[in-house]
This record gives sequence, structure tokens and C-alpha cells, in this order.
Amino acid sequence: MVGDVLKSFQFYGFAVIQLLIEPKRFFIELSNNTTVVKSLGFCMICSIFYVAASLLTGVYLNTVKMGFIFFLNSAGMVFLSVYLSNMITRIFIKTKCDFELFFSVYVFSSSVVLLVSWMSFSLWITEPWKWWLVYTGLKNTCSFSRRSAFFILLVMIVIYFFLMYSLNLCLRN
Repeated sequence: MVGDVLKSFQFYGFAVIQLLIEPKRFFIELSNNTTVVKSLGFCMICSIFYVAASLLTGVYLNTVKMGFIFFLNSAGMVFLSVYLSNMITRIFIKTKCDFELFFSVYVFSSSVVLLVSWMSFSLWITEPWKWWLVYTGLKNTCSFSRRSAFFILLVMIVIYFFLMYSLNLCLRN
């Protein structure tokens, strides 16, 4: 039991280092090294780190409530990205990619940026980095063409822009 937990943390540490140093190689080797459970575990660890860092750097009246909101935001946006991108891929692109690999590409790409995105000013670095990692993953893990991977990213960025714009309009009223 303890050995399995240690192996899991070793995998997650290796994944973070590989994504930071050699993302192309990480995504090439991803199909042999991952499962949905490993991807979910990586997302949960990164989300918990994001929650802890966010709570430690801010002053909140109800830390449990804010922690829950931060966790739903961090993990929820990852899953929303997976769902929307998979839907776009199924509608517009006829490339067949196993959902487990597609899911892993998005989860690893989106989760690793959570380690830095708790700093409010880091948005300008983490979002382009996340999308570049997704692009690299789609090309190297799912064997998408450059054009197909870029198309998916472009549509996703437009969807996110309008989502954030509409949320901004709702919060103003």
C-alpha cells in the first residue's frame, strides 16, 4: 500500500518535471505511461496545491467555502476543457483518438499550469503555456495534424473568450 502511494507520487513528480523540461517527449511517451486514474490523480494533486496556495495568499472570511470554490474552479475548468474540446473534435475533425489519451493530454496540460496560476498576474503566462502544451499533446499523443490541433485550440479560445465575456456581463448586473 505505501509502496503504491510512493510510486504514484514519483509518477506525478516525474510528470511535472517532464512537462516543464521536455513536454514533447512527455507527450510522445504519454500513451504508454498513463491511465484515466493517473490523470485524475495528477489533476487532484495540482488542484489541491492550487487551493492551498490560493488560500495562503489571500484573506477570506470563510476559508472552507473559498477552498471548495477554488477546487471546483480549478478541477472544473479542466473537465470543461476536455468535454468541449472532445465535442469539437468529434464534430469537426475526423481523426480518431482514444478518449483516454485525449483526456490525459488535456488533464496534464491544464493541471500543470495550476502549480503557477494561483498568482493572479500569472494569467498572461499560464494560459498561453497551457494552450501550447495542449497543442503539443494533440500533435504528439493523439497524432493530430498541425492544422487540426491549431483549429481545436482556436475554437476553444474563442469559446472561452465568449464564456468569460458573458460571465463578466452577468456579474455586472
